[in-house]
Amino acid sequence: MRLFSRTVFVGILFFVAIGIGSAQTVDDLRSDINERQQRLSQIQSEINNLQGEISRAQKQAASLRNEIALYDLQIRQTEVKIEASRIEIEQLQAKITEIQLQIQDKQEQIERQKTFLAETLRLINEYDDMSALEITLANDTFSEFLDQVTYAGNLQEKTNELLEEIKILKAQLESKRAELATELANEERTKHELVLAEGALEDQRGLKAGLLAATRGQERLYQSLLADASQKQEQIEREIFDIETAIRERLGDKSAPLITGGLLRWPMSGVLTQRYGRTGFTALGYSFHNGLDIAAPAGTTIYAAGDGIVHATGTGQAAYGNWAVIKHALSKDGKVFRIYTLYAHMRSVRVTTGQTVKAGDIVGFEGNTGNTTRLLYGPERGYHLHFTIFDEDGFGIQGGAYQHIYGPYQIPYGYTYNPLDFLK
Repeated sequence: MRLFSRTVFVGILFFVAIGIGSAQTVDDLRSDINERQQRLSQIQSEINNLQGEISRAQKQAASLRNEIALYDLQIRQTEVKIEASRIEIEQLQAKITEIQLQIQDKQEQIERQKTFLAETLRLINEYDDMSALEITLANDTFSEFLDQVTYAGNLQEKTNELLEEIKILKAQLESKRAELATELANEERTKHELVLAEGALEDQRGLKAGLLAATRGQERLYQSLLADASQKQEQIEREIFDIETAIRERLGDKSAPLITGGLLRWPMSGVLTQRYGRTGFTALGYSFHNGLDIAAPAGTTIYAAGDGIVHATGTGQAAYGNWAVIKHALSKDGKVFRIYTLYAHMRSVRVTTGQTVKAGDIVGFEGNTGNTTRLLYGPERGYHLHFTIFDEDGFGIQGGAYQHIYGPYQIPYGYTYNPLDFLK
């Protein structure tokens, strides 16, 4: 009996010593994580402030000076985004190390409990091999006999306790492994964001240099280039507008379904720079915007707004650039309503046609492909996500009318709704 008690006592001391050592390492990691989180919060505030300056610059009259200032703001914002991504990767790596230490600790706890369990079972087997007479004769007094009987009962209780503790530790271990898998996936996503942001930074610097070379620093040449680019932009914008106007005339007024209201998540974090509806596109001969524009630093992750199936993806040098369309079946109070969501102007697309996605899955990364700053549009355009919601009725995809000018491109079209009616 003394031998068993000593074994348990030594085991507990060993457990405490290991626990203190691991806790100290984990505490150090958590301190580093907290410091990085504070830095990330500061950087995010700087990114938001720069986005505000970009939005104000975009509202100013198109001029060479304003355009260069806008490029400088976007370049600075991308540089800050790169810094944030690098810190976030360090942050994720620290979290991964922390979880790995916790997994190791859980595994060691399980092994120790197994050792205790094996010792307990060995002692129980010794008692099972002894007859009642042998146990009685082995003790000098009746009191010692009762102690031995009590001790045998305690061994049985200890066995059940150890088994339950091992069960709990295994469940915690599986939870930590799942947490580790999530953080590893987040690390890969952030690394990809970093690569895209670094590429975007080179693009922005190249565009700025190209603009200065093309205009030779002269406002007159800039305005000439701007006029030509604006005419090309108007062709594509008018094409999309005419297609969707025809759809509305055919379908009539379709009010938003009653099942709207928080059924979809925002597809990207950022600043809402253009709302849905009549937002003042009068310079192009019309004033209806068929979705939301959300702006953020280049390379920001774009997520599926809801569960669905990827209906189609496309690419091209005009219209929506790199885009994806997801079909959703929204249900509420027994009613089902089918819509399509469009994610446009992406730098890269991460989904394929026919793929099943869940809300929050990665669709792609923010860019400025297609009818944005690919051409010289002046300061009213920049890196952003264009997000549109179409009704199932009337939805389609057709080849662009100006492929002889811009090369192959397709246009998703249909009856549109205000995305704000659906978003949480």
